[in-house]
Amino acid sequence: MRTMWQDARYGFQMLVRNLGFTAVAMYTLALCNLPAVAQPKIAFWDSPRHGANLFNQVELKERLTAARQAGVEFVRLAPNKWLNGRPESRRGDFLLGRPEAFASLDPNDLALLIHVLDDAEATGLKVVLTMLSLPGSRWSQHNGGVQEFSLWRDFARQEQAIECWRQLATVLKDHPAVVGYNLLNEPCPERATRPRLADWFTGDYEAWQAKARSTPADLSRFYAKAVRAIRRIDRDTPVILDSGFYATPWAFKVLQPVSDANTLYSFHFYEPFAFTNHRNKGRFVYPGMIPTGEGDEPPMEEWNRARMTSFLEPVKQWQARWQIPTGRILVGEVGVCRLNEGAAKYLDDALTVFSEQGWHWAFYSFREDNWDLMDYELGTARPIAAYWQALEAGRMPGADVYCGSEIFDVIQRHFHLRVGVVQ
Repeated sequence: MRTMWQDARYGFQMLVRNLGFTAVAMYTLALCNLPAVAQPKIAFWDSPRHGANLFNQVELKERLTAARQAGVEFVRLAPNKWLNGRPESRRGDFLLGRPEAFASLDPNDLALLIHVLDDAEATGLKVVLTMLSLPGSRWSQHNGGVQEFSLWRDFARQEQAIECWRQLATVLKDHPAVVGYNLLNEPCPERATRPRLADWFTGDYEAWQAKARSTPADLSRFYAKAVRAIRRIDRDTPVILDSGFYATPWAFKVLQPVSDANTLYSFHFYEPFAFTNHRNKGRFVYPGMIPTGEGDEPPMEEWNRARMTSFLEPVKQWQARWQIPTGRILVGEVGVCRLNEGAAKYLDDALTVFSEQGWHWAFYSFREDNWDLMDYELGTARPIAAYWQALEAGRMPGADVYCGSEIFDVIQRHFHLRVGVVQ
């Protein structure tokens, strides 16, 4: 017997096929007459949740199934990377088309997105929909390696970005798998201004924000406007807002919360980056003395679990200042190059600290199809030939490749820990 959502999805697909995206608004009006769900979606976040990032070029149901079997509760999906079923002759970005002239979401891409969401729901996974690109802020890997900053320099571009989310919310607000709209992955208006904020660690964040206030570079202003627009369409689905300067926890110093109880606030954790990134190549080990920040001469610090705890003090102070419950904080990404010495200890300490705070977290990443250095099931070895052969054939590598590792064992152990209490 088909579920009510399956009937609704089928109707949407037929409308897209026959009439295009302009029919979506009419279809949504019909969905409003469906009975309400038993619990609001925000209830999903009322207990600590542990997830994974799936940033793949081709998303597969077998990968979603494997993630759920491994203990993953939710995934951050980044559809902007998808190449599923798209002929190379088609120009433009997934969903957005040509983002410099965005008007409406691509209906064929929307149908594929819903198909993947259906697969996630069938496996028991919940989804945080995460945009790597919006009009005015194109993902640098799709933009010749150049970061686009017009979103933070032009209010008109922000209106286009907000319109993108209006359309997404119109289509997805009733999908049972979706438990979060992550508006933009790792925003960085701090690099769009003159003078820019050069270093989040040693720079004067408050002085920079004072100059950015009420300009397009004011991230809090943009978020407030975007959330209001989404709530006119979708009052239930949680919105997730990344902090500034590529989602550093230190950007919480100047972040203003929005007037919406169904909003979560997110940061990413790759610090100290000199250790966690793949260019480390043995220069630094964890725990140990490691440079911190992005300045020309970053200070050396002793990094261990205690330093992780103190490093995250800006988030805890922000929570206390604005009375934000621990259950509304998400560590959207945490990761380390698996080849770096001390990687397993680093992840163990980081996940312990997050759980002690009662924060939700999602490691980066699970079986990514174009980046093996954070595929922790591979351990500390280079992938065998079967790994590459499977990816080239459009398949997920199997048990001959993913046979367990110390690093992934650490993550799985933390899936079952509930140290903090969500309030």
